[in-house]
Amino acid sequence: MRNGSIPNSFNDLQSLTVVNISYNQLEGPIPNTKAFQEASFDALTNSKGLCGNATRLMPCVVAAASNKVGHRKSTKVIIFIVLPLCGPLLLFIMAGSFFFLCQKNRTRKSESMEAQLGDFFTLWGYNGRILYENIILATEDFSPNNCIGSGGYGAVYKAALPIGQVVAVKKLLQSEDSMLINNLKAFENEVQVLTEIRHRNVVKLYGFCSHPKNSFLVYEFAERGSLRMLLSNKEEAEELNWKKRLNIVKGVANALSSVHSDHSPPIIHRDILSNNVLLDLSYEAHVSDFGITRFLKPDSSNWTSLASTFGYIAQDLLKEVIDQRLSSPVNQVSEDVVSTAKVAFACLNGNPKLRPTMQQIAQALSCRSLPLSNPFSIIKLGELWDYGFCSG
Repeated sequence: MRNGSIPNSFNDLQSLTVVNISYNQLEGPIPNTKAFQEASFDALTNSKGLCGNATRLMPCVVAAASNKVGHRKSTKVIIFIVLPLCGPLLLFIMAGSFFFLCQKNRTRKSESMEAQLGDFFTLWGYNGRILYENIILATEDFSPNNCIGSGGYGAVYKAALPIGQVVAVKKLLQSEDSMLINNLKAFENEVQVLTEIRHRNVVKLYGFCSHPKNSFLVYEFAERGSLRMLLSNKEEAEELNWKKRLNIVKGVANALSSVHSDHSPPIIHRDILSNNVLLDLSYEAHVSDFGITRFLKPDSSNWTSLASTFGYIAQDLLKEVIDQRLSSPVNQVSEDVVSTAKVAFACLNGNPKLRPTMQQIAQALSCRSLPLSNPFSIIKLGELWDYGFCSG
């Protein structure tokens, strides 16, 4: 049950299409957006003091409406927002809101399931209680038996929805006040970022729920888990051959190139770890965990200090430092491994201004590798400082 007035920031959510704020102790004017003004009576019923031009609401008194602005801090709203499949995805999120979105998948095979998921989340939108109860039921009240991982601010659970689709649910950790504030900030960050990003190599966010007891996000489910999990298992690591590993590197680079270059301001992930790279059945990479993401201001500094020195370049052979669980790459694959290693070494340049951008990295990894000047077996790490990798 929520009380207080609806924040004025909801007037900016022009892409919001469906709301349901029934059975809350809300008061004051409803936002001047299509979703609120055209909401059904059932969606606004049983709130003690709402006013506005919507069906069956009392007209607002101007003086009374202006007095509500100062109550933002005490306002907590449970609301569900549904976006069109192909609509704009620009939303400002607030703690205490329900939000679900779905989009068309990139392949025909998965389009029907995406549509089915969209219908299911739309159904949830008309009753927040159904949403909450479905997730609680699917995770068995967030039972440890369904926990598949944990991160900085939440634990991740596997959940089978009533339609048969499996999703991942990240539950916000409940902690002491100071830590809870940081967790809520990470929670809001992740929702804001993932509603703005639509890329095949970024994990899809289907929706989120903010509730006094349990707050959670609903993602697509990555069947093979994290890259860290696979690399930590001998059999799985051996199955992850050089071609698959190179494809994972390309996928991560493409995702970061997109969030750096295709958004204004650029979105900086700041926590790329093997644990935050998820893999589907086809070993396609999906970057996740945008909780400590930063939106880079145009006049801010991109650089961080470097704690090491490059006065000495190791003369070890490349074949001695790669994963020994796999046989050495051969033919075209060996050329791709060397080219990828050169790109990685370019990213380690002591001068940040000389490091390639993520866009340059993605381009370099997408073009054909140059022939090797020496057999793979005798290539030394020092040779990888040659920055002559392909850039287009």
